[in-house]
Amino acid sequence: MKGKKTFRISLLLLASISFLALLQIRCRHDGINVANLDKVCFQRDVLPIFQNSCGTTNCHGSRGRGGYSFTDYTSIMKAISPSNPYKSKAYLAMTGKAFTQLMPPSGALSQNDRILVRVWIEQGAANTTCTTAVVTDPVVQNPAKSSNIVCFQRDLLPVLVSSCGITGCHDATTHKSGYTVTSYASVMTNLVQAGSPSTSKLYSVITKSQSSENAMPPKPYASLSSAVKDSIFNWIKNGALNETCSTACDTTGVVTYNKQISALISTNCIACHSATNASKGIQLDTYANVKVQLDNGKLLAAVKGTSIQMPPGYRISNCELRQIELWKANGATQN
Repeated sequence: MKGKKTFRISLLLLASISFLALLQIRCRHDGINVANLDKVCFQRDVLPIFQNSCGTTNCHGSRGRGGYSFTDYTSIMKAISPSNPYKSKAYLAMTGKAFTQLMPPSGALSQNDRILVRVWIEQGAANTTCTTAVVTDPVVQNPAKSSNIVCFQRDLLPVLVSSCGITGCHDATTHKSGYTVTSYASVMTNLVQAGSPSTSKLYSVITKSQSSENAMPPKPYASLSSAVKDSIFNWIKNGALNETCSTACDTTGVVTYNKQISALISTNCIACHSATNASKGIQLDTYANVKVQLDNGKLLAAVKGTSIQMPPGYRISNCELRQIELWKANGATQN
């Protein structure tokens, strides 16, 4: 009996580990499903990237600065963990997540090159040789199979807190009309019917016309964007799970307002700092307005929490904070 019990416990543990592993894979939101991509060939697609960008004489050539050489498959594999780019030192270095300095130090690799390397690793990092034309832009071959997962903690909570869970509305202190919108638990209390957006009060009020008495957010606050409304619909429809996924934040390359900062501000700040609702007289709805607050130091002080904590109720991620700092260091350009 004892042996059977031990075996049963082992099976339960194995099942739990497998479920968590699958959940982690599902929550990775890198926008690429390698099952839908053509095979990335090492000799043709990946080796030239390493040789030209990393395996130069003064860096990781045959001498191997820092113990790493990137001139051939065998040496490159010392910095690669097949099927897992996030445990591969070479990939972490080129995305700025392994060392204090982004690699290569002369400038970030293009997004296309980073994607090629990552997909090659996820496909097993094999030493393959192909004779067909070079793949210059790996894309999903069947977009219908792609799945845009909406993760509550990453995609929705920041918007809900900055748009609804604010002082005087649905924060923990005010909880207007008995509703609090500052956490997963509070959102799920009387606001969401998992699997049914049409019967969920949250989706009902955010899709009402702004002229409606029960519209949320109410005037003068800005209405949620169509993209956010669609994300909330999909999240509820897919079970309203409390998922936490890896961020899509990228600090490599040049950070500009249009590429990164605009979306960051829109998600975390615009509800309280638009033209129709400029809290404390601060507007963050245009490049010019955001740059004013960057130049006078108030933007970084607020998001760092050294003056007043903004957004109220939570902090932006370290990666997002780093984006703002890099944007400023690079001249705070718009495009």
